[in-house]
Amino acid sequence: MENRNNKESSMKHAIHLVALTAIILAVGLTAAEIPQKPRQQPLPVEEFYKHFEKVPTNKETGALFAPRVFLGTAGDKEHYNSLTLGWGACGVLWTRPVAIVYIHETRFSHAYFEAAPIFTLSWYGNEHRQTVVRVFGGTSGRDTDKEKTSGFTPVETPDGGVTYLEAEKVVVCRKVMRQPVPTEFVPKPLDGMNKGGHVHIQYTGEVLSVWKRK
Repeated sequence: MENRNNKESSMKHAIHLVALTAIILAVGLTAAEIPQKPRQQPLPVEEFYKHFEKVPTNKETGALFAPRVFLGTAGDKEHYNSLTLGWGACGVLWTRPVAIVYIHETRFSHAYFEAAPIFTLSWYGNEHRQTVVRVFGGTSGRDTDKEKTSGFTPVETPDGGVTYLEAEKVVVCRKVMRQPVPTEFVPKPLDGMNKGGHVHIQYTGEVLSVWKRK
């Protein structure tokens, strides 16, 4: 029985990896950049409920992006990636509360945001600020195990996303739109980031829920 379960688990992982390979290659990553091993397994969503409580979205939406530096995470419990973000906006789009983030095409997380229907945004206290900036912003998931390096504990969120138990606030979003940011809208001091034809992609997500640490 154990051997059969191991074989079934290996087969499921192989199928998942083939599917992810096709997705990542479709958005421009090379075969060498495809994650060959699953990321650190997140704790089940039951652990998320132990540490976070839901707050009314209509009261929290206006203050989503304070403080400014936060993490964006996309993918599933097998393959996910997080990066530090500093730009974002929130509001109402056709009666739905939304959060908007911007990710450069060259970032490793870009492939995950392209493929995943759900992404999460999370904010952290001052004691974690250097880790958020140094590990998640200063290194790449291509060659760094960010969870091991940071010591952050990944956990599944309601609706299938992934975040970290160290967060003070978590926003779960369903991707509803993506579009390249026209070059003329990029501020001149940042224009050099779009060299080589690469641009920032704007991801608009419907805010499904907002959570704060208990």
